[in-house]
Amino acid sequence: MDADQRLKLVRRKIERADEHIANLKNVIKWFLDSKPYKIGTRRNPETRQLVYYLTSVAGTPHSFAAITGDILMNLRSALDHLAQSLYLVGTGGQDGFRDKTAFLISPSAKDFESGLPRKVEGMRQEAIDAIRALQPYKGGNGEDLWTFHRLNNIDKHRMIVTVGASFRSLNLGPMMMKMVRDGLPADWPGKHDIPDLDLFLRPADTMFPLKQGDELFIDAADAEPNEKTEFRFEIVIHEPGVLEGQPILETLIGFRDRVSNIVDAFRPLLG
Repeated sequence: MDADQRLKLVRRKIERADEHIANLKNVIKWFLDSKPYKIGTRRNPETRQLVYYLTSVAGTPHSFAAITGDILMNLRSALDHLAQSLYLVGTGGQDGFRDKTAFLISPSAKDFESGLPRKVEGMRQEAIDAIRALQPYKGGNGEDLWTFHRLNNIDKHRMIVTVGASFRSLNLGPMMMKMVRDGLPADWPGKHDIPDLDLFLRPADTMFPLKQGDELFIDAADAEPNEKTEFRFEIVIHEPGVLEGQPILETLIGFRDRVSNIVDAFRPLLG
């Protein structure tokens, strides 16, 4: 078996993760398109400020967490399959499968160095050096691998990381352009033809997890509700001490690309 054949076998796990990512994109889009977060307005009786707030919040489907777990599992398996291929190359393929062989990712540099010999036994030294150079442990250059590995381990023991919704952005463009039009003289030529512009701003507080009654935006005193005011929300991963409030799709695609790049980088060592 040559390097390309070995690489193709390893990448099958990444391809399976890609299928789950595409599925997750679809179900998240379906969920957000269903308008799960209802927004209303009320006026502060003391300040007369107009407050936009959540009148209802739909629960995040458990399928999001389940699919996330499938993605992490396949990506983690791809690295272990890579390690097994490196072992077979190092031993000439004569010893077959070795269950102690794995792509080691550790919580610290000390744990990594102490555990590495058992995981890479039989591999060529250049392969061992390449794994060590990644520093796949918390505090190393490959700390993102530890994050991904930790999330995958959590999924083995309970429902994957907390998955929920947060406040992503507010489009202030239409509101600002209305103020511009209202400030112009009534006879100003083309006043009512001035178009709305989009200006999406991210809030300082994403309000994870969203709940009924959360105040999203406080407008000026005596302001009238603007039906064009647009709020956007996103599904996030939140696992205290590991990964907190990060966009789920961006995060998983980042993990996918990281694993894919590592696998490709090891191709010269698979021949």
